Order: sequence, then C-alpha cells, then structure tokens
Amino acid sequence: MTTIPDDQLHSHSDRLAGRVVLITGGGAGIGRETALQCAKYKAKLVLGDINESTAQSVAAEIKRAGGEAIGLRCNVTSWDDQVNLFQTAFDTFGAVDVVVANAGVNEIGDYFTPIVKNGKPEKPTMATVDINLLGSIYTAHLAIHFLELERKPGDTLKSIVLLGSMASWQASAQGPMYSATKSGVLALARSLAYRLAQKNVRVAVVHPFFTETALLSIENKVMVAGIPLVPIERVGGAIILAATDRNMSSTGAAWLLPDGGPLLRLEKEVVRGGVYDIIANRNRRHGT
Repeated sequence: MTTIPDDQLHSHSDRLAGRVVLITGGGAGIGRETALQCAKYKAKLVLGDINESTAQSVAAEIKRAGGEAIGLRCNVTSWDDQVNLFQTAFDTFGAVDVVVANAGVNEIGDYFTPIVKNGKPEKPTMATVDINLLGSIYTAHLAIHFLELERKPGDTLKSIVLLGSMASWQASAQGPMYSATKSGVLALARSLAYRLAQKNVRVAVVHPFFTETALLSIENKVMVAGIPLVPIERVGGAIILAATDRNMSSTGAAWLLPDGGPLLRLEKEVVRGGVYDIIANRNRRHGT
C-alpha cells in the first residue's frame, strides 16, 4: 500500500488540458468538486445529473471562469439517457477521454422490514442497486466504446474511474444493498482492468469514506460520530490522480480514503493457492 500526500494529487493533472472529461452525478457533491478541479487544468467538462439544473449550474460556473462545459439531464438507470450523454459529449467536443462513474445514492428503503400486503411480501425497492451498480455498468460499457472513437495513435490518456466506498471493504450493517453495490463496483473495476489494459485504457476505483455532502444523512452522521470525514477536495484530487497517473502498472488499483488522512493506493492484491492462482493466471492471459 502506498501513501500519497495531498501535494501529489495533481502530479499528472497537466495531462487534462484540452481533454474531455465526462462525469455522471456531476451537478453536486463529489461530482461537482471533481469537475471544478478538472476545469482548473483546462479540461472540457460534460456533466450529467438527474437534476438538470444543477448540472447546468456547474457548467455555467466553469464557463464563467473561462472554461468549457455542458450540463445535461441524465438518469444513470436509463440506458437512453446515458447514450445521449456520451453522444452529446462526442458531438460537442469530438472525443471522450476520461469517464467518471460518480452518480450514486445511499441505502433507499428498509431492507430489514419487508412490506407485506394481502399476506404476501412485496418486492423491495431496487433503486440503490439500479443507480449504484447498474448505472455504473452502463457508464463503463459506454466508455469502452466512446473512449476509442477517433482515438489518435499514441494517445495514452484514456481512463475510466468508478466510485466505490469504504463499504466495498467493510460492509455497513445499516445498508446491505448499498454494501452489495459498492462491492460490485470494486469487482467490476478489477474485471475491466484485465481486458482494457491491452487497449491502454486505465481503470481505477476510488473508495472514499463519508464526506460532507447531501448523501450524508442524519443516521450516517450518528454512525460515524467522532471519525474524521474526508475533505471533498481530497476526493476530487484522488479521482483525478487515479485517472491521469502515467504509470499503467497502477491500473486496476483501489484508491482508498478511509478517514481524514491521506490517500492510499492499494495495489492489486493477490490471493494465492489452488484455483485462485489458476484463475489469476488465466485472467492475465486474457488481459495481454
């Protein structure tokens, strides 16, 4: 595990100049912060958000500062919305270079309290799964296509960054569906990294602990009382570093923000023995 101090978060951010960065959930919180940091390095921003007005507001803020940005409505659970977001990015700026699958929600509904009608349990709400996991799968799938469109020979900045959580590693007793989705996002990133490395496309998954955003509910605040929250500026910097790192050996790595301390990069851990070695070796062959 490698510790990365704050003054190194933008070590490679100069690579963003003139590049097209697409961010889902870009109208608020971590998405907004990441967009504003990218804009400082002259990236062109495409921001999708379920709340179109917030996406457009962030885009307007970037344009007032002399940057280039557009904001669109995008419900990440809608395949058509996501296709429109990517296609608009490409039609407007001629490329897609960095994709950040940021849109996400906390646990929606009470999984532990089934709703019973006429003596039969109702299906639980799947909104958390649809937004956090299905939405990320859609975003990554579209990124595989659009990152390659009109790609110039030798172009080495093509990246997909997924948003995990500390719950990817330490499940939350209050959020079984949230924990399941964030574990799924981690597995998705690891799987993508094998195959996309051969295309020189970086894949990363960033795992922030709670930050002071709208997702931090009263219940969450009670649960984490006394634990330092992660500064949102550090989360944005971690996303940018994960996307722009020049060293492809870090593709597939997890970037952890476990508390108020510095960013940690967890190189791909390896479980040894039996079928684990067999499958790992086969995965490596598929990725080369």
